[in-house]
Amino acid sequence: MQEIYNMTLQMAQSYINKMIQSHAIYGGAIGAMLAIPAWVERDFPTREHGIMMGILLAVLVIDWMTGTQLAKRSPVSEKLSHTANISLIRDFIIVLMCAMAVGLDCVLNTKSFIFAIFTAAFIWQNFYSVLGNLITLGWGKYFPMWMFSLIEKWVQDEVKSKQRKYFPMKGDSNETKK
Repeated sequence: MQEIYNMTLQMAQSYINKMIQSHAIYGGAIGAMLAIPAWVERDFPTREHGIMMGILLAVLVIDWMTGTQLAKRSPVSEKLSHTANISLIRDFIIVLMCAMAVGLDCVLNTKSFIFAIFTAAFIWQNFYSVLGNLITLGWGKYFPMWMFSLIEKWVQDEVKSKQRKYFPMKGDSNETKK
């Protein structure tokens, strides 16, 4: 049980660090500032909470689907079921953290500020991952090319990370032995 707790805590900490590195936390703060007017007068969950959670769930599902397609195309055999299982655990933790943020808002009497920051940051981070997946998959032909050329520069580090993870070069330290 302690091992599961430690793994969960480590995954949450790793994900928050990734949000800070990719500046998703800033996207969350901006999203919260845009959302505050609708929620400022309410101390309980509103329709906007549901909409934000719906958007988060949709982005998580799209990220999972595009990530699965990327893993299927990868020559690295261990990237299939193991990665999908960890992704499901990670996504459950993300949804749970957003639900806990609602509770923190109630306890700390911060209206919906904490919820909005966390939820918007998770949406931003996972959408960033979706864009990296789409570009790495080469699905730019299904989207307006002018948009993809702008996005590709924006998520260049995410694309490089995914290419190293799923399509390692010979001699790369991420390459697994078959």
